[in-house]
Amino acid sequence: MKKLLLLIFSLFTFLNIFAQQRIDDNFAFQTDPAKKYSIYVPSGYDSNTPHTLMLGLHPLNTARWDSQSWCDTLINFAETNNLLLVCPDGGADGAVDDPIDTAFTSVLLDSMETWYNVDTDRVYAMGFSWGGKTVYTYGLNHINRFKGFMPIGAAVTLGEVSGVASNAAWHPFYLVHGANDSPNTRFTPLKNAMENNNACVNSLLMSGVGHTIDFPNRNQILTDAFQWIDSVNCAETTATIDFQNELNINIFPNPVASDDLLNVEIPESLNGNLIFEILDVNGKIIQQQHISKTSNAKETVPFSISKCPKGMYFLRVKNTDGEMNSLKFQVN
Repeated sequence: MKKLLLLIFSLFTFLNIFAQQRIDDNFAFQTDPAKKYSIYVPSGYDSNTPHTLMLGLHPLNTARWDSQSWCDTLINFAETNNLLLVCPDGGADGAVDDPIDTAFTSVLLDSMETWYNVDTDRVYAMGFSWGGKTVYTYGLNHINRFKGFMPIGAAVTLGEVSGVASNAAWHPFYLVHGANDSPNTRFTPLKNAMENNNACVNSLLMSGVGHTIDFPNRNQILTDAFQWIDSVNCAETTATIDFQNELNINIFPNPVASDDLLNVEIPESLNGNLIFEILDVNGKIIQQQHISKTSNAKETVPFSISKCPKGMYFLRVKNTDGEMNSLKFQVN
């Protein structure tokens, strides 16, 4: 039914979408007969080239904010950075993180990939206030959809992301926040949590700024934040901790699905008795396996991760000479 809805809607609106740069529209979704959204297509968009997509999540205050007004606010930023911009509407209560709204956001992102030539490796999320909170909650719960995140003045507490914070590993976060906007609860704990879970984190705490999106030099600040998350490389797959000698062991896939196997590639030069240990972020050994490699050929050993819930882990490899190597991996 979902695919049929998308097909009918995309066919119905095809000419309308590609004939303009700004689209304010709606379609029936779940209990809402006219669920709204807004799209901005930058002047540099070329349908023959995969294009960067930004999800924009608006604040809660319905007196000022909906998908249209939020899209208006971000148009200059989107045009400056040549971004496809899509803004879902939070409905009558303004909350963009209600179940109907998060489901709608997922369908809308799917639709953007149908309507436009989207570079699926360069999809980002940004939002202010309640929208900034949803950048964390929706983004971390749908981590594989996004390359990076820009929470702005996020109205969020650490407890709201504690269950999914580990998903932040190897993703860039640029936090923009006002120094007068409760930074001790809304900014610093979130920054620390992202860093502690191995995200790449940059931030700007603006002196004299409260809870507002109307801060000075907004377009330049947002541009600097976007260009950082778009350029930084957080795909760290061979980080080492506490080792004496590099054993040249590789692991793949990384990240690995929770129902998949982690493959450990042992080089030709390494043989003998090996101990493989999976450790959590606190250093606790989750499981252990012994392997005896006798050949001089490269071998790939599948390693079960059945005891590993979603999160970040280390695979530690030791040989009888006391050499060790620890490789970081993510279970999704």
